[in-house]
Amino acid sequence: MRTLVFCCAVLFLVTGCSTSRGSKSAQKDNPLNDILKNTKLKTVLAQQDKYEVQIIYTQINRDKNQIPSFTTWYWNVDSMQYFYPASTVKMPLALLALEKINTMKASGYPRLSSETSYELDSVRPFQHAYSEDLSAPKGKPTIAQDVRAIFAVSDNDAYNHLFDFLGREYINMTLHGKGYENTGILHRFYAAQRDQKYAQPIRFMDSKGNVLLKEKEKEDKLIYFNPQKGLKKGKGYLNSKDSLVQTPFDFSTKNWFALTDMERMLRTALFPDVVPSGQRFNISKEDYKMMHRAMGLFPREFTHPKYDTTDHWDSYVKFFVMGDTKAQQNGNIRLFNKVGEAYGTLTDVAYVVDYENKVEFVLAATILCNNDGIFNDDKYDYDNIGFPFLSELGKQVLEYERKRVRAVVPDLSYWKF
Repeated sequence: MRTLVFCCAVLFLVTGCSTSRGSKSAQKDNPLNDILKNTKLKTVLAQQDKYEVQIIYTQINRDKNQIPSFTTWYWNVDSMQYFYPASTVKMPLALLALEKINTMKASGYPRLSSETSYELDSVRPFQHAYSEDLSAPKGKPTIAQDVRAIFAVSDNDAYNHLFDFLGREYINMTLHGKGYENTGILHRFYAAQRDQKYAQPIRFMDSKGNVLLKEKEKEDKLIYFNPQKGLKKGKGYLNSKDSLVQTPFDFSTKNWFALTDMERMLRTALFPDVVPSGQRFNISKEDYKMMHRAMGLFPREFTHPKYDTTDHWDSYVKFFVMGDTKAQQNGNIRLFNKVGEAYGTLTDVAYVVDYENKVEFVLAATILCNNDGIFNDDKYDYDNIGFPFLSELGKQVLEYERKRVRAVVPDLSYWKF
């Protein structure tokens, strides 16, 4: 077996910037220095060792042809410092799944699309056959439906289905080949009993039940090593028997996804035309549009699946700007994003659009909210620390952007629903 180590040069910048041309700017020019002076943010930022905050803020400027360029600013970013990425890893699987569908369609399966129904077979212990999705338009699972559910409410089952469609080796080798060297996706969610190296057989069928494509079980023969630091956190954790173990919680077998990779991947997913071809995801225009819409809609705005606002309020998966309230939003501000929430860590990576003020920017941040240092006990400080911090951070960057002078006003019509 081959051992695959995902790592690259450490990026550690307390402050600083990089642009599409690779130039550098002095610390004093970093707008985050002023933005983060806000009183509501300073209390958390003053305790960096406790909260492990990392922030990336990317300004977008457009030329006369509306082609965007990016200037990225960092605060305390270390691409080798571990934090649990939680559901943010669903974004790369959505992108890879749509890319694989498009690639197969061009490779001899012209009738295949992201809306083609599929079935998963069960061939090993703890696997489950899957052939029905009552939330889908036709009651059958599709890759497009999984992608919509992932961005609508961060659905775990949808992620697990895509994990089986792709297989673990394909996921990691493909991401690595696109330059995401600080990312490793090793496991499904809520499937600890599963052998993660095996992916279930899958078949795609037309509307009459005729099989268009079959893939047998996929086995990942790679061995993974997480090269990041800080893999052991806290002072204790609850084990599977709910007993307290008074040693740090070990994340070495968990997924990892550096904030720098997240931010770059989101920009690649949103603005593929300005990314070098070797780094793009080969996704059809129709699927890009479907995915972008799924990224930006509030849960109540979906038809398939349909979500109850009692359980899935507008900011359910929108942490920046609006994450501190469950109030219904008017849609003047949209976040095209992916969040993560687990093991006391909150993360959001978002393209933020303010239609009324003609503002756009990208923001990514993560924060650890676990004051007692005990993991796996579901007693985290999300509501009193994490959500207020990320929401306020989004508001402060938004306010800064509203005052920032642009040579060209962005045309945001594509992103308007």
